[in-house]
Amino acid sequence: MALALDRAEWQEKAAQFQLMSITDPLTGLLNRRYLEERLTEELNRSKRNLTPMSFVMVDIDDFKRYNDSNGHQAGDDALELTAQCLKSVLRSEDVAARYGGEEFSILLPQTNIDEAHFIAQRLREKILNTDYVHGRAQPLGAVTVSIGVSSFTKLLDNPVAIIGAADRALYVAKGAGKNRVHLDEESYRDYLGTNATGPAKQNKN
Repeated sequence: MALALDRAEWQEKAAQFQLMSITDPLTGLLNRRYLEERLTEELNRSKRNLTPMSFVMVDIDDFKRYNDSNGHQAGDDALELTAQCLKSVLRSEDVAARYGGEEFSILLPQTNIDEAHFIAQRLREKILNTDYVHGRAQPLGAVTVSIGVSSFTKLLDNPVAIIGAADRALYVAKGAGKNRVHLDEESYRDYLGTNATGPAKQNKN
């Protein structure tokens, strides 16, 4: 009995260590390493089953200003609150991760770019309407995010391409004024090519 209890305790500890190895300690979200492994798995599944898959990059606008003006603890609190916003709008099958710094990423299995656009807009609006302690001092009068979205296509068929496309779309959103969602052009064209009606217009606030 004692041996069985000891073994069960070690198994529980091993599971805890495994969870810690794939989790960001500040936000409680999954980490970049795990996200990239899951992305590879989901891409392979999409190729086999010919199902859609989308990927989202999220960046907090003017976060350096927020951090420098209010201190690192306030910055950490803002990151935690942003992570809570992500969790509140995502579905159980979605995978949210802290990609690094003030950047987050979301893997959306079996989701086309139209559906991903809708989810990204919900997230943008959720963060815009969330009361961050120092949010009103930000350049846009609130804490906001810029979001880039890409999807699995014949040309975007590997993790590097998918992530790169979403990242480029993110920086288009930044350059267009921040606090907006931008869809990767290749993903958008591919979707329009296979559907009678396409997603909402680009950069809709």
